[in-house]
Amino acid sequence: MQIPEREKPDMPSSETGDYQDPFLVAPVSHIWLARLVEIDSTWNPRAWSERLFDRELSHPLARIRGLFINSSLVGYLIAHVVLDEAHIVSLGIDPQWRGRGGGSALLEDFLRYARLDGVRVLTLDVRVSNIAARRLYEGRGFAVAGLRRNYYSDNGEDALTMRRELLRGIETDPAGESLSDNKAQTVYV
Repeated sequence: MQIPEREKPDMPSSETGDYQDPFLVAPVSHIWLARLVEIDSTWNPRAWSERLFDRELSHPLARIRGLFINSSLVGYLIAHVVLDEAHIVSLGIDPQWRGRGGGSALLEDFLRYARLDGVRVLTLDVRVSNIAARRLYEGRGFAVAGLRRNYYSDNGEDALTMRRELLRGIETDPAGESLSDNKAQTVYV
C-alpha cells in the first residue's frame, strides 16, 4: 500500500545506499489497517485482527508509529503511555526489511517521543526464544526485570519483562555510548 498523496510525508534520500538512510518514522493512521495486519501476520502466531488494530489506533493511551521506506509501511511500534510509564505492546517489521536497522529506528524514535511525553520508565515483554529482539532491546538500554511463566498462549512460552529508565538529557547505554545515532528521519504530529 502506498501513502495517499494528501498524507505523503517528505521522504529522505539515500546517497550512501545504507538501508538506514531512507527510513521515515511517522504516525500511522487508519488507512494502514490492512498493511498492519499483513505485517503482524508474518511474525505473530496469534496475529492481531483489523478490528484490534483499529481499536489501538483509536485508543487515547496508544502511541502507534510506523516505519516507512519509499512511501510504504514496512514496520510499526505500538505502545501504551500512562502517566510517566510506557509499555511497548508490539513491534513488527516486514520480513524483507528485518536486520536492516528498522527496529532500532522505531525504538529510537519512540524513546525520543516518550521523553517528550514525560515518560520515565519503559517496559516490554519478549519471548525468551527471540534472541534477535532481545539483542535489539538490550542494545537500546533495556535490561531484564523479570520472567512471566507460560505468558504466550500459542505455545506456553515464557516471556522476559524488560525495563528501561529514561534519564533527562542525552540518553546513553550502560557503557556510556550515545543511543541517538540512528539516521532515520522522524516526523511528529
